[in-house]
Amino acid sequence: MRVSALNTWLLRRCLSLPPAVLRFLAGGGVIHSQGRTLDAQIQFLWRVLFIQRLSLTGKALDNVRAEWRETAALFGVSDAVRVRYETIGGETGGLLIRPAHVSEDAPLLVFFHQGGGVIGGPDLSKAFCTLLAHEAHCPVFLPEYRLAPLHRFPAALEDSRAAYDWAAANAARLGAKSGRTAIGGALTGAGLAVRTSLDLERSGLPPPAGQLLITPLVDLADPAIRASEAPGLWPLTIADLDIMTGHYAGAGTDPTDPRISPALEQQLTGQPKTFIASAGLDPLAAQGETFAKRLIAAHVPVIYRRYDTLPLGFDLLAGVVDEARAAVRDIAGNWVDLLRNSQPQTERDLA
Repeated sequence: MRVSALNTWLLRRCLSLPPAVLRFLAGGGVIHSQGRTLDAQIQFLWRVLFIQRLSLTGKALDNVRAEWRETAALFGVSDAVRVRYETIGGETGGLLIRPAHVSEDAPLLVFFHQGGGVIGGPDLSKAFCTLLAHEAHCPVFLPEYRLAPLHRFPAALEDSRAAYDWAAANAARLGAKSGRTAIGGALTGAGLAVRTSLDLERSGLPPPAGQLLITPLVDLADPAIRASEAPGLWPLTIADLDIMTGHYAGAGTDPTDPRISPALEQQLTGQPKTFIASAGLDPLAAQGETFAKRLIAAHVPVIYRRYDTLPLGFDLLAGVVDEARAAVRDIAGNWVDLLRNSQPQTERDLA
């Protein structure tokens, strides 16, 4: 599929149809899990346009990576969102997103991209981070890091720490007027963010200003993932997670090792303010909630939100799906509140 502005325009026109029409075109019916209903636009994308697309099952990894790159390009944000992109070269490469307006107190957010440590690069989280940068008025840096299975863990962690250290030393030059640096990520990228924060604290170094974790995979040994009643509807399923984590960890890596499963650290005190976002149709939601509760018990300021109509991987869809875009706006508002307030509301959406 060759992506063009016309393809994206046509996609947005299709998604502007009423929800009832989208569900009819997607075969009719409503998709439920645990009493929650999958968003109609995502149901349409899944059943009509991308029924086999993005799945890792039974495919060559190079083909999957190409599908994800093309889909991420198709799902780009509207030109009405005013940001500037800069490609960062050198050993610490990546994508810098500068919004038209940066708040005086906003930190630089170093965000480790979607893809399970196996697929893609900064482009997979570009739409989500573009909207976040625009709504939160903060610059976002999406570093490159080595991918499995060619480079298994801890290669990604080593690269992530180097990227964070470099960004923290150059925060003002990268657009943060405050000179501060925050950290975040999606899926295993969120795990890299948590591990980096823990390692900074263990080394006696200044912690990030905050951490932003989107559908975090912070415990690879979690049995609740496969037992979940939320199977992880398109774009990511439990089967896809199994393939990703198998590549990411590799044979001989203990999934209960806190280096790769940072939620299993015994001591979480001293961690930065944390925002955790889960999806309602998300097999990782239970571990996200559990991690939020452990942080709260360790007296870490936490905001937790669950977006009930969205599936695992919803951040990939932020540029084209209304509910995903609304979730990003909510995330951005709460992220700013968390960074500015010492005592955020913590209990909403926690079971």
